[in-house]
Amino acid sequence: MFFYQESKMKISFIDPRRYLFFKIFLWFWLTLVATVSLLIFLSNVTINDIVYESLEGPKLKNLQHIAHNIERIAKNKNIDIQKIANHPRIKRYRSLYFKAENPENSFLNRKELKGFDSSLLSFSQNLAPQAIFAKEFHAFGPIKVEVKEKQYWIYEIKPNGRQNLGLKLRLMPTWLKLTVSIIASMGLSLLFSRTLIKPINSLKNAAFALADGKLKSRIKIKVQRNDELGQLTNDFNKMAENLEQLMTSQKRLLADISHELRSPLTRLQMAAGLAQMQKNSKENNYLARIEKEANTLDEMIGDVLKLSRLEVQSQMLSKEFQPFNLVLKTVLSDAKFEAKENNKSLKVIGEQNSEFSFDGQILSSALDNVLRNAIKYATSLITVELNQTNSEIEITISDDGSGVPEEDINNLFEPFFRVSQSRQRNSGGTGLGLAICKHAILAHNGSIKLHNQEGSGLSVIIKLPTDMKDY
Repeated sequence: MFFYQESKMKISFIDPRRYLFFKIFLWFWLTLVATVSLLIFLSNVTINDIVYESLEGPKLKNLQHIAHNIERIAKNKNIDIQKIANHPRIKRYRSLYFKAENPENSFLNRKELKGFDSSLLSFSQNLAPQAIFAKEFHAFGPIKVEVKEKQYWIYEIKPNGRQNLGLKLRLMPTWLKLTVSIIASMGLSLLFSRTLIKPINSLKNAAFALADGKLKSRIKIKVQRNDELGQLTNDFNKMAENLEQLMTSQKRLLADISHELRSPLTRLQMAAGLAQMQKNSKENNYLARIEKEANTLDEMIGDVLKLSRLEVQSQMLSKEFQPFNLVLKTVLSDAKFEAKENNKSLKVIGEQNSEFSFDGQILSSALDNVLRNAIKYATSLITVELNQTNSEIEITISDDGSGVPEEDINNLFEPFFRVSQSRQRNSGGTGLGLAICKHAILAHNGSIKLHNQEGSGLSVIIKLPTDMKDY
């Protein structure tokens, strides 16, 4: 038994809207048609009445032959030139205009010719033969003839009962044709280029924002596109969404792990405390070391949790409208005390009296972090410079230490990053202070920048807007 399987051919049609090639092709022809249409429209209101060009070829030879025959007949048969011109054999097939030196002697071999205007043929007598194109007629000539010591210039006239498109365009001034062509093509090209450049610029701006850490950046599309740029836009948005989900999951995982570590750490601290109550002199050093490391681990977990919450914006800010000086005075007072304990001095330049809405605990912690770093790595002097404008306050914290290598400055805000020469593990800290500080400032719509001073030392510039609204 045989089985035959019928296969159906699937015919796929190409949708031109999905390919830029077809759009470019369509716009090219649209530009061409629009330019020609505009030229045709303007040709009806052209300011030129006449266009002429050199007469050559069979037409010139034919006209010269007619002139020669008229001269010969008039001479041999002594016939008046008007009778020759009005002869049926000539009059039936050709309309000839004879221009004399005296305009009163000029004549046409027909009683009337629709649209003919002899004033348009008032050129110089020695003019070379021309093909003359007017709106109502065409003229070819002049060819000079001499009859009975009188000179005439012959033109062959052809009525232009139906004005063709080519003539209309030829009657237009050259500058107007060039201007129309340039403006029409430029305007349509600009319109088409905007449909290409706009999504490309949106893609560029979104890519820059994404590279700057703004993971919520997306390309906003008002009109859905089905071509390659539309597919690229959709793919970019999908990539950005996946990237945001991955980063958010990573940060939440880190926060969850840190939170789970808190419970065994708390039990470890309690066990160490109970052991210290029953300690003997031999175990004292070991228990003190356990307690110290447990406290360090507790501090690190607290910093990780704080950083994770700020990064995923789950840290709720307790903003209050209050004088910033209240926070600043406390932080500077503690910093002066710590600097004095380390045989260093802290100098404050300027003052400020701003009031705005902010989270005092978060900003206090951020400023304290920066000041502690400055005190730790300063040689002898820490400088705090305060500047204030109507819209923001600027705090510059500088030290006179050895500074930071240029290639490491941008990495100082990365969690757990340490400069190899100066920030060893035995220097203390968790390596999260500046990362927490950066996100605390960003949470208040501010900015923080680092740069090495000329000579020595690192400067930290913090800017906070004072016209912030609660969100």
